[in-house]
Amino acid sequence: MFRNAKLGVAAVVTLASVAVVAGVASGRPSAATPPATVSGTALASSDTGPFFAHRGRLVRSSQLGIRSFVNAKNGLALAGVGQAQYPASTTDGGKTWRIDGPHFHVNAANAPNVITRTDVAGRSTYFAYAAPGGGQTVIVSTDAGKHWWRTYFNGVPLTVEPTFTSGRLALVTIVEANPGQFWAYVSTDGGRHWHYHKGFI
Repeated sequence: MFRNAKLGVAAVVTLASVAVVAGVASGRPSAATPPATVSGTALASSDTGPFFAHRGRLVRSSQLGIRSFVNAKNGLALAGVGQAQYPASTTDGGKTWRIDGPHFHVNAANAPNVITRTDVAGRSTYFAYAAPGGGQTVIVSTDAGKHWWRTYFNGVPLTVEPTFTSGRLALVTIVEANPGQFWAYVSTDGGRHWHYHKGFI
């Protein structure tokens, strides 16, 4: 499926760099076997109840992490509101930001759910992932934040890079399964399923 696709030079350099940096000064334990396919599950479109912030709530700029923009108006960021982290989006170039989905993780809890980075791949594809220091998940939306899919990996997803294969958008993630052991997974269906790509690294 992905073997005929060609990653851009920047994507290859980024993925390789992340793998090398993450693996520096690390031993190599006995190799684990990567699952051939890892499937995601749909998240609720918004939180309910009084303990979480709900979709549409305004977010202060000071509550936002790194911001990623699709164009001059539309962007995505990770927002820390109360004791939880949420996706937040803007449609006016960053003047105002609103929560745009359910909480991704609760601070000091749900360790596998910890997300530290968000990014965009076109007008409607948003994604969030653990990155170094995070948990075990990648979360993807293909409709600009209306619906989200979360996938748990047997390791830490260090990065997510968009590319194209057979004219379709694909997402590539590099998972550190053990210190010095890295697996590459590719999704061409918006994070619903991720397929192991042998020999990528």
